[in-house]
Amino acid sequence: MLLTFHSPTNPLVAALRAAGREVVCVEDFRAARERLQGCSAYYGNLFTELKFPAAFLRLLAAMRGRGIPYVFWNRDAPWNVGMTRPRQWLLRMLKPVDLYLTHSAQSAQWFSRAKPVYFPNAARPEYYADTDLPALRDSASYQHDVCFVGTLGNAKRRACRERLAFLGALQDKLRAQGETPRVCIVDTVARQVGIDEQLALIRGSKINLNYGAMCDLPGNPSWGLPERAFGIPAAGGFLLTDWRRAIPETFAEGSCDFFRDAQDCANKIAHYLRRFDALRTRAEDLHRQVLDQHTYDVRARRLLELLGPQSRPPAA
Repeated sequence: MLLTFHSPTNPLVAALRAAGREVVCVEDFRAARERLQGCSAYYGNLFTELKFPAAFLRLLAAMRGRGIPYVFWNRDAPWNVGMTRPRQWLLRMLKPVDLYLTHSAQSAQWFSRAKPVYFPNAARPEYYADTDLPALRDSASYQHDVCFVGTLGNAKRRACRERLAFLGALQDKLRAQGETPRVCIVDTVARQVGIDEQLALIRGSKINLNYGAMCDLPGNPSWGLPERAFGIPAAGGFLLTDWRRAIPETFAEGSCDFFRDAQDCANKIAHYLRRFDALRTRAEDLHRQVLDQHTYDVRARRLLELLGPQSRPPAA
């Protein structure tokens, strides 16, 4: 069995269980030392565990004694949840991770002596459970031309301030070009947006924007794509994203369109709104690619392959 300090609702844990793997979840990682019997791997939550260094060191020692690998999936690089300098020092001294999965190789040398494994985010099942692609080919059915949903109202976070500045500049560029698209901007700080509303916004908007990530650092944006970059196409929506270094190794060449700045974004919005059929063709191509290569079920199967035969579910 696999042991984890993640919740049963964690999408990767749920996908591992759906694949037939036994996964035992502990609410407090300090209880994991008592559950190592029969464990083939431990899927950790490193940033929380580092807050309790003595207990973490005891867990690592117990795992090393039994030959149990420590697995960690980092979806916060390069921000890494704003670790304090003492925790950064401890991490770099220990390099505790045996199998380091990451959406971005930034600072990978802090975590493990082994080569990192590129492990991008993925689409959750609820985003593609009920997608009617033919219905999305009716251009008259859309309530919005352009939509952005994300965290904006946390003025203390530089990423939020940069998003607000970008969205303001984008609308200025569109007006300067004589464009008047129906723009919808939803700040998830101001109000919670449930999955049904998210899906309605994605499927009710011709173009869905992705800009910025909360794990970006000043002058050092994350190479990886956030989960929304997979959820939008999974739901059938058209994704237009800011440039990320991981795009070429994540999606087939030419299948995911991106922009470099507000002017480039405005130009591409104008281009696609005049070519709705091309927009939908591209959206459907990326939809199929995401469902084939970028779901949590795919990630679970890949993790089990990396762990080896002892971690795969028994044959039916």
